Amino acid sequence: MIGTLERALVETLECLMTMTRKGIRPAEAKTRFRLLKKRHPEIEMDLLWEEEAYDQSIHYDALLRSSREGTVTLSFCADHALPWPMRGVHRWSETDLVRVNNTTLKVEQAIACLDFIWDEARIINRLLNVCLIQEVLDKDPIDLSDTELQLAMDGFRRAHKLYKPEDTYLWMEQHGMTQEQLEHCVADEAIVAKLRDRITADRVEDYFAEHRADFNTAFIAQVQFSDAESAHRTYEQVQSGEVDFYEAAQCRFLSAGECSGHPPSDIFAVVQRGQVPTELGAAVFAAASGEVMGPIRTEAGYAIVRVLSVTPARLDERTRNAIKKMLFEEWLAERRQTATIEWYWAIRTRPHSRRTRDDAAAVPRSYRHAAHARHGCRPWYANNDQLSLYCHYQCSSRDSTGSSSSGT
Repeated sequence: MIGTLERALVETLECLMTMTRKGIRPAEAKTRFRLLKKRHPEIEMDLLWEEEAYDQSIHYDALLRSSREGTVTLSFCADHALPWPMRGVHRWSETDLVRVNNTTLKVEQAIACLDFIWDEARIINRLLNVCLIQEVLDKDPIDLSDTELQLAMDGFRRAHKLYKPEDTYLWMEQHGMTQEQLEHCVADEAIVAKLRDRITADRVEDYFAEHRADFNTAFIAQVQFSDAESAHRTYEQVQSGEVDFYEAAQCRFLSAGECSGHPPSDIFAVVQRGQVPTELGAAVFAAASGEVMGPIRTEAGYAIVRVLSVTPARLDERTRNAIKKMLFEEWLAERRQTATIEWYWAIRTRPHSRRTRDDAAAVPRSYRHAAHARHGCRPWYANNDQLSLYCHYQCSSRDSTGSSSSGT
C-alpha cells in the first residue's frame, strides 16, 4: 500500500504543478484530476482549490486517503505566490451558501434551483440535494447531447406556456436570466432526470410489485366541511334522498364562498391509495362505484365522498416516473443523513454533523482552527453539536466524518 500511495503522491504533485504553472481553471482542473483518480482507484482522492478575489489566481491542493495509512495533504506553491498556510485556509466567498461534503452551493445556484427541479421538497432539502447531486456528477459525469438539451428546453417552454419567442424573452427578463443561464438551468434539470433514471432503473419493477396497491387510482367527487356536525347533517340528507349529492356540493360551494371568500377545493379529484390519508384511502378503495361515504376525517376537516370509479394499478409510464421520483428522493434522503453539512450564512446547529470535541485529532494539522484564528473566534459546542464554522475532514483511523474546504 505504501508503494501505491507513493506513486499516487508523485503523480498528484506533478498534476498540481502543471495546473498551477499553466493557470488552469477549476473546470478543466477537475477533468484532469478525475483522470488521475481513475489511475489510482485504490486511493480516495479529492481536489481542493481557493481563488483570490483580487486577481482570480487559483491555489490547488489535494487530499489522498489510504484505507490504512490515513490522510495526506499535498499542495504546491509557485515562486512569488502566496503559500497555503498564509491564505487563511478556511476562507469562503460571500456568494457561498452551504457546503455538503466537498461541494459548495453558491447563492445564485440556490435561487435558480428553487423554481426548477424539486417543487415537492422543502427548501432546505432542495439546497442540500443540489450539492449531493453535484458531488455524484463530479465523480461520474452525465453528458447531455444537443438533441436532449433541445427536447428539455421544448418541454420547459411547454410547461411554462412559453409558446412564442417573445414569451420566453419576457420570462427571462422577469426572472433576471440570460439565455445562457436559462439553458444551463434546463440542462441541469435534464441531467438530474438522467441521473434519476440511472439510479432507479433496475428497482422500479420490484418496488411496484411490493407496493402495487398504493398505485390503485380512484376518481372521486367530494364535498369538504370544516366541522363534523355540518358534514354529518349533509350526509344524512344525501342518504335519505332529501338532497342530491351534487346539489349539496353546489350549496356548500356557494355558502363557503359567501362567508369567507375562499370556496372549498375542487369537487372532483383523482387520488392514489398511497398518497391519501389512511382513513380516506381505506374507505374509498373499499367502496363500490357510485357509493357515497362520510363524514371522513381529512387534513382540511371532514368530507363526504362519492366514488366514481376505481382503476387497478398498472406499471405505465406515469406510474414508472412516480416510482422513480420516490426512489430518487429516498436515495437523496439517505445521503443527507450521512453528509457533513456546514452552513455559511448563519451559525446554527447542524444535526447531520458527526464531529464532536474529541474529533480534532482527525483533522489534518494545516486545517485545525485556521478559520477561527483568521476570524478571531473559537469553536463553539452545545451538546456535542458544533455551532461554529469549522474545517472538517475524515480520517480513516477514526469513526468521525466530515469535509474540507472546497471551491465549486
